Amino acid sequence: MAFLFLLFSLETSAVYCRSHTLHFHITLASAPIPGLSQYAIIVYMDGVQYGRYNSDIRRAQFYSASLNPLSVYLDMQTKFAQTFEVWQRHRLNFLMGVFNTTNGNGHIHVYQRKSACELHDDGTIGGYQDIAFDGKEFLVFDKERAVYITSTQEAVMVSHLWNKRYDSTDSKMFLEIDCIKHMKMYLPYISNDLEKKVPPNVKISSSESESGIKLHCWVYRFYPRDVEVKWIKNGTDEIYSEESAEILPNPDGTYQIRVSVEVTPEEGATYSCHVDHSSLENPLVVPFVPVESNKKNILYIIIPVGSGLLVLLIVLGVFIYRKVPSGLQSVSTEDGD
Repeated sequence: MAFLFLLFSLETSAVYCRSHTLHFHITLASAPIPGLSQYAIIVYMDGVQYGRYNSDIRRAQFYSASLNPLSVYLDMQTKFAQTFEVWQRHRLNFLMGVFNTTNGNGHIHVYQRKSACELHDDGTIGGYQDIAFDGKEFLVFDKERAVYITSTQEAVMVSHLWNKRYDSTDSKMFLEIDCIKHMKMYLPYISNDLEKKVPPNVKISSSESESGIKLHCWVYRFYPRDVEVKWIKNGTDEIYSEESAEILPNPDGTYQIRVSVEVTPEEGATYSCHVDHSSLENPLVVPFVPVESNKKNILYIIIPVGSGLLVLLIVLGVFIYRKVPSGLQSVSTEDGD
């Protein structure tokens, strides 16, 4: 099983001075899903997506042009991915049998496997592997004992059956040896991509809600992926959102996220969105300006401008009056009579 994770690799020596993480996200559905691949592998280095394989394209692909020197290995990697699909489908069928589920009534079941290895800046290593079924994580790999343990009480029997049925030695070897080796192979080719930094743009907006108003902080076009976005009241108090905010990819390779909170307006209270990203020397602090304040500012501008125009018209009228000959003024008066 571990040989699949030769994906996107080539032997190269290098020295690294910070921590790195290599992720493999695998998803397999029991039946086709409109608009989604039935089987997919996505590979990330430090949160940057750089490789994929899915059942639609049926071929391993790179996302970064910096990996083009490895293109000669794509045929081999494609075969590995296709073989691994057979193994994962066997596990999906096993879980459907254990949980006594079928594809009846149009119900589709989804098997997910997430593996990651970590290379820390002090040379130590780490890693983990989780397995989920129908969106619920239920198995976690215990790397020290080389067994899968349950993350829910209802899946205790499943973990026993899984460990008896599938040898976990390959998973341990992958996390501790193969994955770390492959990470060191990839880094020389994508190190520039990992070092690229694009500072975020921030846009603040608001909308009405049942309890008051909802504040929105849209942070977009930033790179790399990791970012911290939070709302702060009166400069010190963090406001926690009841909505889960998801970091989404943009077509140009950058990312975006929107964090929203509900607040009850208070007189004198201030709200601001704080954004911290590796591209910034200091966190961005963007204040929320209520619509009423904007209207007042516009009114304050209109009043002095309007007053100035009125004075100008009066002065102009006096000037024109003085310039008209007195005779014409008399004729005009007589005509009026």
